[in-house]
Amino acid sequence: MPIIDTTKDLPTLFQQQAQATPDAIALEDDAITYTYQQLDREVEALASRLRLYGVSRDSLVGVLLPRSANYVIACLAALRAGGAFLVLELAYPAGLLADVISDANPAVVITHQSEAEKVKAHCPLIALDLPAATINGHTKEPASGPAEDDLDRLAFVSYSSGTTGKPKGIANPHRAPVLSYDLRFGVQDLQPGDRVACNVFFIWEMLRPLLRGATVVAVPDDASYDPAALVDLLASKGITETLMTPTLLATVLSRYPQIATRLPALRTLWLNGEVVTTDLARKAIKALPHTRLLNCYSACETHEIACGDIRDVMDPDSLYCPVGAPLDPAHTYILDQSGQEVAAGLAGELFIGGDLLAREYLNLPDTTAKAFLPDKFDPTPGARMYRTGDLARKLPSGLLEITGRVGAMIKLRGYSVVPAKVERDICQYLAVGQCAVIAHGEGLERQLVAYMVADQEAGERPAVEINETGHSPAARRILEPHLAHYMIPALWVELNELPTSEVSGKVDLKRLPPPRSASPSGSDLTTDQDPIGISDIATIWANVLKTSKALLKPEDNFFDLGGHSLSLADLASKLSRHFGFRVPIPRLANNTTLAAHLETVRAVRDGHTAAVQADLPAVLLADSTLEDEIKPPSNTSITSIADANTVLLTGATGFLGAFLLSDLLDSTSAKIICLVRFNDPEDDDQAGGVARIRRNLLDLGLWRDTLMERVEILPGNLSRPRFGLSPEAFDELAARVQVIVHAAATVNLVYPYAALRGVNIGGTREILRLASKGGATVQYVSTNGVLPPSGEKGWPEPTMLDVNDVPTKLLDGYGQTKWVAEQLVLKAGQRGLPVKIHRCGTISGHSITGSANAWDLLTALLVESIRLGYAPEVEGWRAEMTPVDFVSKSIIHLATQTMADQTIFHLGDPNPVNTRSVFENLHELGYPTQHLPWDEWVTLWYEKRGSTKGGDGAFTVDILRSGMPTVEFLRGIVVLDNSLTRPFRAVVERPKVDSLLLETYTRHWFARGWLPRAPSRQHALNRTSQLNKKGPLSGQVAVITGASSGIGAAVAEALAKQGCSVALGARRLDALKSVQRKVESHGVRCIIRSTDVTNKAQAEALVQAANDELGPVDILVACAGVMYFTMMANTQTDEWERTVDVNCKGLLNALSSTIPGMLSRSRGHIVAISSDAGRKVFPGLGVYSASKFFVEATLQALRLETAGTGLRVTSIQPGNTSTPLLGMSTDAEAVKKYGEPSGAKILEPSDVANSIVHALCQPDYVSVNEILVEPRDEPI
Repeated sequence: MPIIDTTKDLPTLFQQQAQATPDAIALEDDAITYTYQQLDREVEALASRLRLYGVSRDSLVGVLLPRSANYVIACLAALRAGGAFLVLELAYPAGLLADVISDANPAVVITHQSEAEKVKAHCPLIALDLPAATINGHTKEPASGPAEDDLDRLAFVSYSSGTTGKPKGIANPHRAPVLSYDLRFGVQDLQPGDRVACNVFFIWEMLRPLLRGATVVAVPDDASYDPAALVDLLASKGITETLMTPTLLATVLSRYPQIATRLPALRTLWLNGEVVTTDLARKAIKALPHTRLLNCYSACETHEIACGDIRDVMDPDSLYCPVGAPLDPAHTYILDQSGQEVAAGLAGELFIGGDLLAREYLNLPDTTAKAFLPDKFDPTPGARMYRTGDLARKLPSGLLEITGRVGAMIKLRGYSVVPAKVERDICQYLAVGQCAVIAHGEGLERQLVAYMVADQEAGERPAVEINETGHSPAARRILEPHLAHYMIPALWVELNELPTSEVSGKVDLKRLPPPRSASPSGSDLTTDQDPIGISDIATIWANVLKTSKALLKPEDNFFDLGGHSLSLADLASKLSRHFGFRVPIPRLANNTTLAAHLETVRAVRDGHTAAVQADLPAVLLADSTLEDEIKPPSNTSITSIADANTVLLTGATGFLGAFLLSDLLDSTSAKIICLVRFNDPEDDDQAGGVARIRRNLLDLGLWRDTLMERVEILPGNLSRPRFGLSPEAFDELAARVQVIVHAAATVNLVYPYAALRGVNIGGTREILRLASKGGATVQYVSTNGVLPPSGEKGWPEPTMLDVNDVPTKLLDGYGQTKWVAEQLVLKAGQRGLPVKIHRCGTISGHSITGSANAWDLLTALLVESIRLGYAPEVEGWRAEMTPVDFVSKSIIHLATQTMADQTIFHLGDPNPVNTRSVFENLHELGYPTQHLPWDEWVTLWYEKRGSTKGGDGAFTVDILRSGMPTVEFLRGIVVLDNSLTRPFRAVVERPKVDSLLLETYTRHWFARGWLPRAPSRQHALNRTSQLNKKGPLSGQVAVITGASSGIGAAVAEALAKQGCSVALGARRLDALKSVQRKVESHGVRCIIRSTDVTNKAQAEALVQAANDELGPVDILVACAGVMYFTMMANTQTDEWERTVDVNCKGLLNALSSTIPGMLSRSRGHIVAISSDAGRKVFPGLGVYSASKFFVEATLQALRLETAGTGLRVTSIQPGNTSTPLLGMSTDAEAVKKYGEPSGAKILEPSDVANSIVHALCQPDYVSVNEILVEPRDEPI
């Protein structure tokens, strides 16, 4: 039974799926993401344009684009318009492209402006990057749409080389791919949520997922055959299914033998294009134990012929794997030379009939007739069968085995090469009389070799000049206009005559001699004084090309010496690994001589112009100049982030930014606008922005489905003026935003200043421009990298380098650009814009979950030391590990304060830990290491882990391969003194770097696959041992509101010590997690919920969760409260209303949620935090005192009304206590007059908590109604 409706054409099937799953992600590339609904709209818009060019049934629409989302849209639009898409490869030589266009005669070609000049024919063009415009051509009356059941009309045409020299256009009707996809769905179905990466065989793969609601991820051309880039993309995109050629898979596995750890989501891998060896199958099964491996055999003229699961079809005693069972066995024939079917087990030529066949070779009726014969085995009128040219046999098991090629077509790295075509062109364009072309070697070393006999009557045809390495650069250049790059022989052998068979008289390919191997000779390579010399590049060339370095010359061309796309990717990888920075493949492909590659590598290293480098102080000074128009309105004042209605956050797709987003949602009620980077931002990019933020938060364990309710995505680009927004949109944004948290930056310690200035400096400038328009407060996230290494003593907050010291003391472009950005922020502050600068140090993982920054160098060093069993011994190596949750909470807490005059805050650890103690703690956790001097450690690491065979598959290996630090770097820590910052963020406790924190981290590293085993569960065991601990409150359940800090947090820990299970509620979920960690260390159960007590539903949900997960609630401790010093005459109405809402309404919501349950069980204890201000009114605290009088009155009434029911009611009346409440006031006059400290020792939250424990631990018949607890020297 069909899985899809095989009576409908491709555009109809896609449209049905779009209607069924409009909000599912349909298509994405590295720049954009479309839902099905959005993709459907894009396709319809482009289809409407195509109809104006007369596109209708069997019209061809040329597609000359890179592999991308636009490519898929163009093809779907051609189909919806009623036509067919024509595949035009960007890699076609100019002559071949002209031949194809001339032969196919497309109605219009879809391309980009940059590629349009390649189309020399007079043909209408649509450039997608020129909105609704054409380059040439004219429009026609729109044609009528196609019939959805017309499956015989053309769907697409792709060209393949032919033996006659004329390219063949293989014309496929809709019926073929529709039936093919249905058969493949029967082998492996797809569904929404599946993510399919389309790279090789792109045009066959790109439409199939869109018929089942899955996501198509377009792999860019430069990543398709680059193993490192491809694996990175598959990993980062969470790919569940893809297709590779066997050669590509072999290359990937040689680099990543444990690839399953990199690709945990990959469920299905299709193999196609070449024979799968049994050896490769074994390696694939071992490397991908949880991935289904499907060996598929197909042809352009027939689509899929056979398919099978490698685990089922592999014969361990055979050299090659069968291709599986025929998908249409009734129309799969193996015939002898007389056209009769052979017996099972015998080889013959494979013919395919049925409905999956191509219609024809375009404009080649004779060629079509020879390949597509009448099917005498099928009685259906007009039935045809295709002559594949492959030799095959059916095994007794029913499986199909391909044994060879009738026409000896060569499979080379996924390409099909017809030797006769190559031989014909060699004889036509070169002075060659006879020629035989074969493949030599295996895997990446497999190359085309041309055996030739010179033509003595060549006329004007040039002779073939073969150098001593067996290569012919001149022949390559002559053949390039006529043959695709993969069809040009890499090696040449001249013979007096070609060997022939004594029986047949034909050329005997088996008797051809092997091509010569390179032998050393003199070298023209010279050196200069640059640390990177041509000799370095030549060494790596020789390794990749399997030749002698001594034979290489600066003018040699990589492709002339046998290089190809995969070996170029290998070269890029080896260059990157050798030099410690990434060398992009496209840069190497621009000019492929040895001398050009030297210049490319040097340019990548240098990165910026000599002018910038030579006069960096002047550039820094110019860049730190702030435009005059960036100036806020005269009445601008600082805004607390707690009072903001709308906050703009940058960097939410990064590590710290993700936690800032989560914490902002937990600790404020503001709308959060997230600026998400797109190269050319448009409103339609919002879905893509959501997807990127979701992926980041999922990876860090922060995602929840309700998160986006208060998040708005703003597509933008920090390096563009106004973020790439229109002036109107920029002004509208400025009017909405009250606070900006600017955390985005390009962080790279290798890139030079010029490469980072666009985002880090230009982006900050645009942030300040935005803030100045509406007077928004800017919270700027900076780095300790704006200061040089400091030795033992840390830099105080006001420290700032002079501009002339920056080039010599800040040696990386990142620190230099952040220094300039700080200058801009400070200058804006001097002009009256409210600004704060938060300098962070080295940010480590989350202290509770361990969630880590995958790119952290220190983490990589620790993990690799554990894997190696040796730790580096570096004198004076101290490491900073400041948990990301501490940094995020500190920034947000500091952003709530408006009274502090301080501008720069330090969040780095003023006391970095000695790494020796870190390794000692790791030893306690079951990770013993021996110490080695740094140089010996590096040598051992490269030998055991950094080599090709050592540590592939480990993410941390790749980090160190891309740039091993120096001893000077490890010792050169920048320490930040935080003496001035600490009082302002005192309530945010810095986690201690100890074995408990390291256990959390290593457990997370193990879960990510970075470590081979989990840490010893010493702390977990300690907690378990405490579970049976008894206390006076053991077995009871308490609900505590306001539990994220101050008295509430102290009460939670105090009750836990007495054996009480607790449910904690507060607005700041991040802070609750820290409290939960402490509570659970006492061996009791603890749950947390984000709770705003002014919201009745949230208060009820907290109590319900406690009942459901912990048991009936015995105790309520209502600690949530606010306190503001205000003068009544100053009418601070917002703070008055907040006081009444939290202190009065919040108490009532807590009571209404708990009292009924307690009364039904005839037991319970209500405790509420009142105040000594509830007994006596204090000036400056009039409204606060009134709210506490309300608390007292409510509790007294409750106590009287419930006497005799088993309920106890206690009012706790603390005096002056050290809590965050003291820093909330904004009325400076009231604080100055009534809030100044007296100098007396005030209460700690634990003092208040102890009084509550006292009340709770009394016998049932004893009720402690009120406790007045005050500082001894401040009685009321």
